[in-house]
Amino acid sequence: MAEKEKSSKKDVDALLTEVASAAGVPKKTAKSTGAAPAAARPAASAAKAAAPEAGKKTVRIRQVKSGICAPVDQKQTLKGLGLRRIRQEVVRPDTPALRGQILKVRHLVEVVGE
Repeated sequence: MAEKEKSSKKDVDALLTEVASAAGVPKKTAKSTGAAPAAARPAASAAKAAAPEAGKKTVRIRQVKSGICAPVDQKQTLKGLGLRRIRQEVVRPDTPALRGQILKVRHLVEVVGE
């Protein structure tokens, strides 16, 4: 039984490798000690934190009405904006996608500052 499981596992691994190479997915390398990814994470988060301060426009949005009786898509839009409760404010980068979300739930939110 053990030989059969090992051979089937090898077959599955070979098949996965073949499919991945055909799809153009790069090969996985051996797992590193974890020092490199951990060192890369703070730099990435620092870049994200610096992005709003780098002169990009932001929008402050406040939820003013409940989304309880709203349709599901509007509830999902509120969740996508990061709003959970009335009088909660969030700051988001000013993008056309964000403006579309605000337009969709304009009766539930207000733009406090730009």
